[in-house]
Amino acid sequence: MEKFSKWRDASTGIQPFLTPMPSRTNANIYAKIAFILGIILKPILGILKLLLTFVTAILLFLLVDIIGLALKNFKPVYRTYHYIFTSLLSRLSLFFMGFYWIHVETVSLRKGRPSIPKLRQISGVRPGDVIICNWTSYVEVLYLAFRFDPIFTQVYTSSNTLRPISLWTALWLTGSYPEDKPPSSVKTYSLQELVREATINKLGPIVVFPEGTTSNGRALLKIAPIFKSLSLPIEAFSIHILTARYEYDNFSPTYTVGNKFWHFVMLCSQYFNVLHVKILAPEESLSSPNFTIPSAQSSVLPSPSIIQDDVIGSQILNLMGQLGRMRKTNLGMEDKKAFLDFYWEKTSGYAKKK
Repeated sequence: MEKFSKWRDASTGIQPFLTPMPSRTNANIYAKIAFILGIILKPILGILKLLLTFVTAILLFLLVDIIGLALKNFKPVYRTYHYIFTSLLSRLSLFFMGFYWIHVETVSLRKGRPSIPKLRQISGVRPGDVIICNWTSYVEVLYLAFRFDPIFTQVYTSSNTLRPISLWTALWLTGSYPEDKPPSSVKTYSLQELVREATINKLGPIVVFPEGTTSNGRALLKIAPIFKSLSLPIEAFSIHILTARYEYDNFSPTYTVGNKFWHFVMLCSQYFNVLHVKILAPEESLSSPNFTIPSAQSSVLPSPSIIQDDVIGSQILNLMGQLGRMRKTNLGMEDKKAFLDFYWEKTSGYAKKK
């Protein structure tokens, strides 16, 4: 849309904030029949899947957040109980949302090495490890909850700190107005402090969405300089880098703007959705003893968003771009805030309150 051209990245020509449109298909007789059947069946399917997902969400809240509190003083039991029910019910939610299968592969960026379509190489994630992923939807949040039952975080660029948040808060913040300053009542941590806290108390791995806000998955946004204080070699914890992308019929699972509930209804109304997750091979991650900076450079990706004085952050951005085959933009959280202000003003007649 021309009115949103201000938020088209100059170096790549990509607009990362608008919902992607499906590719056009030939309007043959079969497509027309499928379209007519969809008008009848999809609303019924959507309502059914919506109800099943809500029931699953209520069970998750009751079993994990209410009943689970009784076990909180028994940390090993509580952690196991929390993981089992969070994993089971998060995956069930994804199933009811149409993600009947999730394609996961461990990928090597070194030439000549095959990808491994197995989870065994990321099965050793420990409490205090850092999981880094691009952020395009609430779907990734549910996937990460299913796979790792982690500590989710909110990024604050004004202080380069992280706020530990729950699964429910992470879902709520997806696509919301980015915050650069934490509220005065909220305690935040540097990455190293949170790693230390999670490791000592066995709280689980830490998920960081370094872009700080959602994009439509067509490119990477600038990342917050929260890794600025780190240096190589990284020995205190392991870094696991993931990227996510989707296959869909008519409606993109990525969520950047608009009514979240309506987006969820439309997502449930599709016959199926497919999530592809790529995991960087552990021996090529920044926490590997074999990692060297030259191996993370790419002559294919543009470099407008290199982070000044943040060597680790720049390498993470390069690795994510190569892993997900995504280009890097010079747009970030501040641009997303300006985009949301403009979007709400044009669609609702007023700017959304900050």
